[in-house]
Amino acid sequence: MQNIFKKLFIIFSTFYFTTLFASQYPQQIKEADMLFSTKKYQESYQIYYNSFKNGIITPQSLLKMAFIKEGVGEPVKALFFLNYFYETYPDKKIFNKMKEIADKEQFKGYVYSDLEFFANVYRNYQFEIILGILAFVFLYFLAVVLNKIFIKGISNTSPFLFILFLIFIYYIVNFGEKFFNPEKAIIIKEKALLMQSPSAGANLIGTATKGNRVVISQKMDIWVEIVYDNKKCYIRNENLYGI
Repeated sequence: MQNIFKKLFIIFSTFYFTTLFASQYPQQIKEADMLFSTKKYQESYQIYYNSFKNGIITPQSLLKMAFIKEGVGEPVKALFFLNYFYETYPDKKIFNKMKEIADKEQFKGYVYSDLEFFANVYRNYQFEIILGILAFVFLYFLAVVLNKIFIKGISNTSPFLFILFLIFIYYIVNFGEKFFNPEKAIIIKEKALLMQSPSAGANLIGTATKGNRVVISQKMDIWVEIVYDNKKCYIRNENLYGI
């Protein structure tokens, strides 16, 4: 138990911003922090979790909830909070911690990729990235116009490139979120049923293992389309964390 605590406290120390903005945290988070500092982990977890359900979420509280749940032998919940943190604050150290727990429990779906890392960065800085692209396109257009005015000519490729930029921006704005950062969830029920179509009467494909991490394709009422073992299938949303 103490070794687990030491490992997670090393992770905590790397995130300086969790203390930088501590003075701005709501009173219930401060109360939970006090309880946590005195090793009253279950009491602090309850406050952190209630705040989480009410939309009061801080980087520090996510890591501490993961810390507590791993310490009491609930790896699935620990992975949920770590995954939530990673989706919001992309950091390879956090993913490595997720993979460490997943490998120990033989869970699937925790494979790190640069694409996923940059996808999370894109999601959290989507506005800034799109604004930067628009600024670049504006400057490019301005350069083309000035070139036309003062040099009396433009490159044959300039209009073509400008149209490509506009198409790229349109694609990023409308489809970037889904393409770059598909939603993920963690299976929380042992032997959850996987169906061929979103219906209780559909053919059974197989069962999913608790703790595995899956990519969500789309949601349909109580059903969720996922990719499991490289196969498209459907699972009830009650069987997933992250829905």
